[in-house]
Amino acid sequence: MKTPRLSKKQGFWAAVLGAAALGLLAYRQRKPAKLMSFLDFPEGFVWGAATSAYQVEGGISNDWSAAGLDAGQAADHYHRYAEDFGHAQEMGHNAHRLSLEWARIEPEPGRFDDAAIAHYRHVLQDLHAKGLTPFVTLWHFTQPQWFAQLGGWQREENIASFLAYVRYVVTALQDLVPYWITLNEPIVYAFQAYEEGLWPPFEKERSQALQVAGHLLLAHGRAFHLIHELQPQAQVGLVKNMTALAPAQVWSPLSLLATRLQHRLFNEACWQALVSGKLSLKVPQLGEVKIDPSEGLKGTLDFIGINYYTRNLVNGRGELRTRRKARTSELGWEIYPEGLLQMLRQLKPYARKLKVPVYITENGLADAQDAQRSQFLLEHLAVLWQAIQEGIPVKGYFHWSLMDNFEWAEGFEPRFGLMDMSRRWRPSAEVYREIARHNGFPLYWLSIKRKLRRRASAAALQHSHQKGITLKE
Repeated sequence: MKTPRLSKKQGFWAAVLGAAALGLLAYRQRKPAKLMSFLDFPEGFVWGAATSAYQVEGGISNDWSAAGLDAGQAADHYHRYAEDFGHAQEMGHNAHRLSLEWARIEPEPGRFDDAAIAHYRHVLQDLHAKGLTPFVTLWHFTQPQWFAQLGGWQREENIASFLAYVRYVVTALQDLVPYWITLNEPIVYAFQAYEEGLWPPFEKERSQALQVAGHLLLAHGRAFHLIHELQPQAQVGLVKNMTALAPAQVWSPLSLLATRLQHRLFNEACWQALVSGKLSLKVPQLGEVKIDPSEGLKGTLDFIGINYYTRNLVNGRGELRTRRKARTSELGWEIYPEGLLQMLRQLKPYARKLKVPVYITENGLADAQDAQRSQFLLEHLAVLWQAIQEGIPVKGYFHWSLMDNFEWAEGFEPRFGLMDMSRRWRPSAEVYREIARHNGFPLYWLSIKRKLRRRASAAALQHSHQKGITLKE
């Protein structure tokens, strides 16, 4: 099979434009990677999409539904999971990230539902049958109502309830799950639920946020040891959101200081604690959180999970802003692929010390018209390729999300899916399919002008299919 032919002139300008695009995306790189006409990813690279139970399954009663943020039937993935995994398989995915719903599995304290765990066995068996490796998240923001009524993550003693759930699930499913994720974005949850008051339990006691974050890190460490006790060969990780931060006023000492403080809190403290086993963090107006080395947190990672979406500017009051005239998603989030490379470069020393690989466990944008998603994918994957050339051990990428779903406090309006809830593929799903199937993409795809990118990408794919050719030899 041969690559689609370009004239000499077209080839020259495609190479020039593609190289320029990659150069811009590899922001301030110190050691430029060797220019390639095709951005190849390492053999065995993981390609997939991500979902979480409450956002897609439907029919769940938990602390969110009790608080009035009811996902209802969501995308009915509970009944249509085999169909959905069939779409993922057809899109060329070789893995899928999903979560289990604690409230289904343990509806009352100490009473585990055998039918619920049997359902999840069927889900996991179907993934394996379709050649999709499961990455299973044990906690993705939601919990049983009874756990919330006991004080939830505000009380350290409640970690024991989470560990009982972990023991039951891992014992029942360990033969089907090679990769466990203990927690999803614990710092985001702590501040959204206890500082901003946007998520259940809608607290605005700022001192609680750091305390909850500390308890979640303790829960991760204890769950890590428990899972390895039950399943020694398991790969256990934590998923952490990382956001690129920059001062809103580079001339302002207050803006610079606020940016540094927020970067340490939201992007560094967690990894420092997991590398050293201790944490001592004091934040003005938020209080202090401490974790002693005796807690056994040190090195409790077999892999690192990173969720990356955007960049924020930080002003002197610590408020987050979006850069003026920036490209944004429908949620107003800046599209800033360079930030992913920045975050991975900052993460590299921690990954080296821990000797663990990195997976991009979420990356996507709200884009109902699918006007920007294809270019978003290409640009973020280009900087991911650059990170790999720099020796950062990235082993996989999960796009958020497989389908439109319930986006927490924002409800159903934001559309992050490669397909909608009627299971209609968006054009970007075709682009991602070609990338996953060929383990990379041609450099010249980056040079497509934005206003024409959807038409050009679709035409290129149609041409390739009609001619029966692949993207590379």
